[in-house]
Amino acid sequence: MAYLIQVKNATAKVHSARIDQTITMGTLRQMRNVGDQDWANGLQGNVTLSVKSSTPTPVPPMQMKIRSDALYVKVPAQKLARLGGKHWIKEPLALIAAQGAAGKASTDQLKQANPALAVRMLISSGDLRKVGRETVRGTAATHYTGTLDVAKLIAGRQGLTPDDVKFLKQRLAASGAADDDIDLWVNSENLPVRTQEQMQTDTAEVTSTTYFSDYGVSVDLSVPDASDTFTLHSVTGGNQTGTA
Repeated sequence: MAYLIQVKNATAKVHSARIDQTITMGTLRQMRNVGDQDWANGLQGNVTLSVKSSTPTPVPPMQMKIRSDALYVKVPAQKLARLGGKHWIKEPLALIAAQGAAGKASTDQLKQANPALAVRMLISSGDLRKVGRETVRGTAATHYTGTLDVAKLIAGRQGLTPDDVKFLKQRLAASGAADDDIDLWVNSENLPVRTQEQMQTDTAEVTSTTYFSDYGVSVDLSVPDASDTFTLHSVTGGNQTGTA
């Protein structure tokens, strides 16, 4: 535990990395995010989302820009004409959060998500175990594991903040999961190179695996020009507009 506290502190000092994340929901759907992220002020970044599902119609990869106030999705070339030649769809996070529990959980995830949270969750689990030395994509790493019980989440326990506890309780309650199995792989620089979470929800077993590399990478956080964006809804009225 003392070592993981060092990992938590080291991770807190670095606020960006390249990520490769795969989320698997049962046998029906898999999502993969590849790109770079900066979590200095909530999660921001640029990723390409690929989706595999049991539906016969394939879903083309989507380029996304995650910003502090909105999510931008690149318009497919075949749909440019329908949106007046604008290249980006903008969805304000306030609107996404207003779309029920799932929307609120999604925006909370953007505010909280970073590798330091995974370290704090593991430390606070009360079930921390060292698995041993392993290799993660060619990098020597130490593997730790534990299970976080939603009923035992307490603010201040080994570094969990009140916002951490609120977010984790909401996320687990919304999914119907009673606990969250957490695995963490740490390199020689005390930085996570892989995290994995696994939980049984009301509908399926969900596994999220994220690989981290190139810590400290410069992340482009510029936003598309307003003249090149199309907002599907206004936050208050829900009507389509042609402006950002």
